[in-house]
Amino acid sequence: MLPLLKHLPKVLLIFLIGTSMTSCKLREKLVYLQDNSADSLATIGQNMTYVPVLRTDDLLLIQVGGQDQEALAAFQFYSSSANQMNNAQNTQVTASITYLIDQNGNINFPVLGFVKLAGLTRLEATVKLQELISAYVEAPVVNIQLKNFRVTVLGQVKNPGSFVLNSERATILDALGLAGDLDLSAIRKNILVIREISGKRIEYRLDLTKKDVYESPAFFLAQNDVIYVEPNGGARFQGQNLQNYTQVLTPLISIFLSLYTIISIN
Repeated sequence: MLPLLKHLPKVLLIFLIGTSMTSCKLREKLVYLQDNSADSLATIGQNMTYVPVLRTDDLLLIQVGGQDQEALAAFQFYSSSANQMNNAQNTQVTASITYLIDQNGNINFPVLGFVKLAGLTRLEATVKLQELISAYVEAPVVNIQLKNFRVTVLGQVKNPGSFVLNSERATILDALGLAGDLDLSAIRKNILVIREISGKRIEYRLDLTKKDVYESPAFFLAQNDVIYVEPNGGARFQGQNLQNYTQVLTPLISIFLSLYTIISIN
């Protein structure tokens, strides 16, 4: 037994070195945005001017306001509701109406009829409606909200599903955050984003471990994007099982070291 104990420190050193190397490799596979070079840092922000455009099947909440309420009435939807506080007298309240952009890229708006909004940004659509309504109403105010900015996240994430985003400048990191982040068993270097443009499906591949992901056309998401995260069995083993094994082996190593010290002294 003594010859074995004689070589025990070398064995332990080899084990610790191997564990350290494994941890370095594990970091390379799991950590996001690892490239810290000056060139990569200089590119951050160059793609931040992205603004999504409206397209077919978008649902828009459009509200029209202004000082001339009588003239504005033709551009607003109203509903009758019972007001119990005022002896059940009927009052007129503005209803929240959403407009669907049809297959031709149009919405059917009161008085104006069909108005083409597909291909415009939300701000451009707002300006266009204000200009058209100005022919009938003085100084109208138009507010447009996109109500169905939805993305779907599938695969190796903690909470896969479909999510409605509140911001029109949502990124892939926002979507993965809503999905609970990637599992340890996920491949971070080959995230698939599926996007439909003009009836055609386009696929993008993103490497989340590199900072050039900021420059990808799919870094900022579009309506109805689908994100798929591939599984990696090796990552699951290295991440979860290695941690479990380390927790078991650490006290055993301490016991062996204690025994070796006692035997060496005696």
